[in-house]
Amino acid sequence: MLDWSLSAISACLLIGLAYWAHSKHGTVRKSDQRPHKLPWGLILIACVFGLFMILVHIMNLIGVETGPENNPFMRF
Repeated sequence: MLDWSLSAISACLLIGLAYWAHSKHGTVRKSDQRPHKLPWGLILIACVFGLFMILVHIMNLIGVETGPENNPFMRF
């Protein structure tokens, strides 16, 4: 049960951070019209990657076998 709750909480946090990064990406600071110091595009990509990893983890918790050994094309 702890795995499910930690996965759900981390997914919600990553979705919130991705939404915030998406709203900041491509904008300038309000005070002096200079670009932001943080690379919001890379933060957004990292959030999407983290959400993908959480999705794979949840699929493993459900019982779906993931990995290259269960691929119909096997390993290349």
